[in-house]
Amino acid sequence: MYCFITCTQLIYTMKTLRKVKSKRQSPEFWNEHRLKVAIEEVDRSAMSAEKRLAYEMLIAQNAVAVYGEKKKIEDARQEENLAVKMDVVKKALLRGKLSIEEIAEDNAVSTDFVLDVQKQLREK
Repeated sequence: MYCFITCTQLIYTMKTLRKVKSKRQSPEFWNEHRLKVAIEEVDRSAMSAEKRLAYEMLIAQNAVAVYGEKKKIEDARQEENLAVKMDVVKKALLRGKLSIEEIAEDNAVSTDFVLDVQKQLREK
């Protein structure tokens, strides 16, 4: 159904594009994304079954690659965030003015995390 609607809109666009004088006359579906989707639908409908399968497999591979990259970025951000928190906790422990519970609360970490950092400092 969606393909029929987008293809119908694409055909309408192709027939009436020359008649439009200003942007106010254009229908809502005349945006770049929707027209691009319609053109892709027309292109895919002309593909053979083998080509369509290859196309869908390529799309799936790209989606997996994008997911993998997003996961890598998220992991890197978490590691960076953890390193920053560790540095802040180290500084607070070296100052010695706050209790372990206060340091944990101020930095949104567990008391076990603060104790682990304290243990690391003592081993150095």
